[in-house]
Formats: sequence, C-alpha cells, structure tokens
Amino acid sequence: MKNNNGFTLVETAVVLVIIGLILGGILGSRSLIRSMQAKDVIAIVEDLRAATVYFKQRRSYLPGDFPVSANGEIPNISTPGGNGNGAINGTINAQGQANAGSEVEAASWHLYNDGFINKIDNTDPRRRLRTLYGAAHLIITANSGVAAYAAANPTVRNVIVFTNLPRDLVEEVDSKIDNGDRTTGRAIGNAPNASDVIDRYAIALE
Repeated sequence: MKNNNGFTLVETAVVLVIIGLILGGILGSRSLIRSMQAKDVIAIVEDLRAATVYFKQRRSYLPGDFPVSANGEIPNISTPGGNGNGAINGTINAQGQANAGSEVEAASWHLYNDGFINKIDNTDPRRRLRTLYGAAHLIITANSGVAAYAAANPTVRNVIVFTNLPRDLVEEVDSKIDNGDRTTGRAIGNAPNASDVIDRYAIALE
C-alpha cells in the first residue's frame, strides 16, 4: 500500500533518473558549445595562416610588414606601411588593442583589403579580428605577451595571439592543434587568472 506521506522507492528512482537526464543534458550542451567555440578559434588560425601564405606569395612580405607606398598596391591602402624586416612589429595592450599605427594594427587590414580574409570589425581598427571573448592579432613573437613562447620556440618569429580566452577553451583548442598542453609546443598560453581566463594564447603563424 502506498504511503501518502512520502515517495515510494520507484517514484524516488524516477525523480533521480529525470534529474540525471537534465544534468546530463546541461553538461552535454556546455560541452557542445565549447567544442563549437574551439572550432571557431581553430578556423581563425587556419584562415590567418592560409591568408598570410597567399599574401606573402603575392606581395613578397608579411601582412602589416608590407612597405606600402602611395601607389595603392593594396586596394584602399595608401598610408605608410611596415619596414619589410620579416617581423610584424607592435604591441597589444591589456584591453587587446594593437598600438595605433603599428604593423600589428595594419596586418589584418592588409589581409582584408587584399581579399584574403572576408570579415573584420570596422568599429575598432585596433581590434579588427575578434572571438567571442577578445581580439586576435598577428604579432612578432617577442611582443606576444607570452613570456615562455620565445624560449620554447626560438625559430618562430611571428605568432597569432588570442586574448582573454577561458582556460577550458584554450585546452580544447590546444588538444586539437598542438600537443594538448598549453605550456609547451607551438601553441602556448599564460597561466589562467582568478577568473580562469588566459589573457594571452600564442600560436605559431607559419
């Protein structure tokens, strides 16, 4: 006979199964979302690497480093360009902005106007490439903000730097494009902060 003052074992089991299914669905959704975000970051890396190769084949220089003249070699670009030394010079501040007038600021603009990437953010010339979390830049390795990178990869002159990515997203990306350890290899990130966010994650450009 059913006890009207509480749940039977069967009812309790059903409730627990339902709770388990709900929690499983939530966790599964979070995992799926993170996987999709990782694919977006990886797609940016692949697009920038390919765009850089094609740009260099066409212009004989790296984007940003290309010594632009007033002759309009790149459509819509006539301002002075880079110095052509093979390094994408400049810095990135704590807000993920390239310093104004630098090769870092110009790099994505060169790729876009030369037709090698098809989407940028025109609202902020110092952060034209972005993820959901922060900006992405092409920059000389020494100025990447990832202190361990140059020592670990002395032959890598320029990198793609992502700013303010969650730690678990960086780990997901690293497992797919490098060695799964964000502290070693050709993709290295800083230690996460108190919010579990990695302020700089650098990946070899070429």
